[in-house]
Amino acid sequence: MEIAVLLFNIAVTMWPAAVLLFVYPSHILGGVYFALFNALYLQRFILAMHYSTHRRLFKPGSFAGETLNRLNICLYAPMFGIPCNTYRLHHIVMHHVDNNEWNKDLSATEAYQRDNVLHWVCYWVRFMVGSWVELPFYALIRKRWNLFAQVTAGFALTLSSWYAAWHCGSAPFAVWTCFVPFLAVSTALMFGNWSQHAFVCPVNPRCNYRLTYAVLNHPDNQRSYNDGFHTLHHANSMIHWSEFPAKFIEKLDEHAARDALVFNEIGFFHVGLALFFKAHGYLADHYVNVGQPKRTRKELIALMKERLRPMRSWGDKDEFPESKKATKAA
Repeated sequence: MEIAVLLFNIAVTMWPAAVLLFVYPSHILGGVYFALFNALYLQRFILAMHYSTHRRLFKPGSFAGETLNRLNICLYAPMFGIPCNTYRLHHIVMHHVDNNEWNKDLSATEAYQRDNVLHWVCYWVRFMVGSWVELPFYALIRKRWNLFAQVTAGFALTLSSWYAAWHCGSAPFAVWTCFVPFLAVSTALMFGNWSQHAFVCPVNPRCNYRLTYAVLNHPDNQRSYNDGFHTLHHANSMIHWSEFPAKFIEKLDEHAARDALVFNEIGFFHVGLALFFKAHGYLADHYVNVGQPKRTRKELIALMKERLRPMRSWGDKDEFPESKKATKAA
């Protein structure tokens, strides 16, 4: 219900404002439009789209249900700069299936030094440019013809709408409803995913408790549908967002047995920013032991640095062949 209310609020406020910007083009009005609605809705919409793509809002099976369930990724997403009808392939089919594996998952982090800003810039550029080619190619080589048609059509519609916004509308309208949102949301998505998957165990990179971590007791969890419980989301992507706190208590033993990282009173943004400043000690001070092996502060920092290092050379897919055995064991 909360997600449906958010989508309704966007429809009755943001859409009329976009029409107003089209009728009265102005860079000042466009800047206010972008700043206001991104402050109000961007974080919550991205996570609302995320969870409503995993667990559909409307009963699937009928044409009406399927159409309504696609509104979030086909109609709402482009308003925030996310190309039409591409999110499901990227996140549901690619990211959760290939699970951050290099040369498979477009948004995989494991080949980079995750506390290096320049590596993040390379990561960001690859997504900004490569997604337009890599997503259709991913569906094509796997013979997922329906997904290939959907994502190709989505990119074509997105580019066509940008062209129309510029030539049939105005420069201010195109800049503030198309180009700036695309740059902003691509940066936000890639910084968020980079932060969430900064710590990856080099011996067992496919273990869901070791390719991400949990952040607790931070206001971001209220705004992001409990996204801080990211280990549980990767372990079972169909858990409803409202169930995460209780499920986390139930799964404390699993977090402990798999030596998962858990942080308290910080969010993913703080983790990513701390890594860019190489403030590993700050993160160690927010670490929570829920049964993992006891470590000193120095040992915690060493563990984090081990999980931050690049795990694949850009041409070698089997630098850690033992990880496949370890994943099965975990």
